[in-house]
Amino acid sequence: MSKQPAEGFPDGFRVQIIGLAAANALADLPPSELAARLRQQPEIAEALLSESYDKRFTPSSFIEEQGKSFRVGWFTTDAKYQCVQEFSDLADAAADYLLFSLGKGRWKPPAAAHTASDY
Repeated sequence: MSKQPAEGFPDGFRVQIIGLAAANALADLPPSELAARLRQQPEIAEALLSESYDKRFTPSSFIEEQGKSFRVGWFTTDAKYQCVQEFSDLADAAADYLLFSLGKGRWKPPAAAHTASDY
């Protein structure tokens, strides 16, 4: 019997490697503290965005800027987007990306700052 993926995670999810020591140092914080820290240190959120753009493999987690918002989700080997959440704020998107990439859950800001969908 196959294991069901956790809520907000795609079938076949694999924990991703985050190469930024500063981001990994924050990964065990409670999600609300993580998002707050990324607001205080926006350079870490920006570095996570850059690291995602540099990925050259699939399947993988991703964070991308789209217009005035940010999307976080899973990009499949057959070029499909899954488990996508949108955020109006880079710190919230980066918090979700870090938690999601490491298999620790998804970040849902207290305000209605995101929407979820599959593309």
